Amino acid sequence: MTQQQQETDFWQERAAQLQHALDSRVVIEQAKGILAERFDLDMEAAFAVLRASARAHQLKLHLLARAVVLDHETPEPIIRWLAKHPEIVEQPARAERIYRTELDFKRLNTALSTELAGGDGRFLCECANPHCSEPLELSADDLRALHAEENMFAIIPGHEIPDLETVVLSNERYAIVRKHMEKLA
Repeated sequence: MTQQQQETDFWQERAAQLQHALDSRVVIEQAKGILAERFDLDMEAAFAVLRASARAHQLKLHLLARAVVLDHETPEPIIRWLAKHPEIVEQPARAERIYRTELDFKRLNTALSTELAGGDGRFLCECANPHCSEPLELSADDLRALHAEENMFAIIPGHEIPDLETVVLSNERYAIVRKHMEKLA
């Protein structure tokens, strides 16, 4: 093998190693963001959870990070590590988690109604299930009027949570619920 071929091989191998490092870093950053969102952590704490979980279960950090990114469920090594360190995750009360989810969908629908500029459209159910994607059919004007009140949400009939909200209007297409704000305190 010639000197030039050896140098070419060396630099190709180095480039491949650097590309692998960059790819690993990207997936680690994505995993940090996902864990931060799922468990209400800052980015530093999310990385600490990822690193400690990988170490505790003798896994490569980038492989565990890839599992976080690719799976809808949090990987078991992270769940097991968090179960041993519950002080890391301070989840808000049930009522607060439900309210946050509903508020996110309400904000999304408000943005959609603005995009429609007064037209009618299909909106998303504003229920507490973060995976619900059932469409609501109502006018953008009706949705904006409903959203003028902080504690009112539009949901699919049957998606209400009776101990946290009251149905104030219902038809075959949607229900309007009033959140019991005193339960959030």
